[in-house]
Formats: sequence, structure tokens, C-alpha cells
Amino acid sequence: MLFDLKDQEILGVKDIAALQNLSDYINLIKKWNKTRNLVSRQTSDLDLKEHVIDCLAINREIKTKKILDIGTGAGLPGIVIALTNPETKVTLLDSNRKKIAFLTHVKAKLNLKNAELRHTRIEDYDLSEEQLIVCRALSSPNELIKKIKKNINEQTVILMMVSEDQDIFIEGYKTQYINSVAEKILKKKRGFLRISDLKN
Repeated sequence: MLFDLKDQEILGVKDIAALQNLSDYINLIKKWNKTRNLVSRQTSDLDLKEHVIDCLAINREIKTKKILDIGTGAGLPGIVIALTNPETKVTLLDSNRKKIAFLTHVKAKLNLKNAELRHTRIEDYDLSEEQLIVCRALSSPNELIKKIKKNINEQTVILMMVSEDQDIFIEGYKTQYINSVAEKILKKKRGFLRISDLKN
């Protein structure tokens, strides 16, 4: 089993089918990574498990039924969110055609009906209807806001996964660091930077 019972409890994942799908997803990443650069070639099985744990921890912050994962890469965190929240529509956006090809395979193999894939750049995607944007391993928060601020609405909330407490000022936005439950399992500093409009 991918996670022991204590970890499952901390992460709030009790569905056996979802846990099996997460395990299958990790195996697909490992298989495809041999011929495509989905994640670093030096990424170990333990590293992949830690990536998934990081992504599972974001579930506690989700309070909407529609999520956009920008720069999704191998599907982290979007695929993990879709697998563990079947009632939530997750759109995964990436500009890399090879990564979208991998995600298309994952979606079919794991029968993910709530995942939608978009091959485009964030600057070219209409964000005006998005309520929650999640991202991981992207540019700095300030760079991200520069790219998307003309294209989002006042209610949009961004959850950016970070590995350390970041005290960041973004003009016109409220930022808050949220400790991740993943810290309890990984014994490493993990969290999210919540970015929202000052009016929100």
C-alpha cells in the first residue's frame, strides 16, 4: 500500500480505490519518465511519494467544485486532486505537448471523468471564471501574478505550493502562508501560499 493507516488519516484519504489509483499513477509517471522528462530523472520512488503527499495535503484547502491547475507538468497536483475528489472538476493546463500526451494517457488509463486537459500557455487561457487556481513548481509568486493579473477576477484565489514559509508582498494582493499537514508525515517544512485580491 502506498500509505500506512496513520498517513491516510492525516491526509484524509480513506477510499481504497483512490489509494490504488494514486499508486497506479505513480507507476505511470515512473514508466513514462524513462522516455520523457516528466520529472527529474533522479527522482526516486520516495521522492514521487513525497510529491503525491504534498499534493494530497492541498485537499484540506479546497472549498470549491472547480479547480484549475496551471503548469501541471506530470499532473501534480491536478491528477492527485482529481483522483481524490471525483465530484470536483479539475482542469490541468500545460504548454508542453509531451506532458499533455502523458496526462491524456493517465486520464484514459485511470478513467478520470472529472479531469479536463488544456494544451496552452497561462497567458493565453481565459481565467475570468476561475475560483481556485493551484500550482506547484512554477515561477515566483510575483512572476505568476504579473502573467495572470489582467486575466483573473477579484474572487479568484491562488494556492501555490511552497517548501518554506514565505513572507511575500504582492502589491494589490493579500498573501498568507498556510502550513501543510504533509509536514507531519514528511518531517519537512511544507505549505501553501494563499494569494487573493485585497478585496476578497
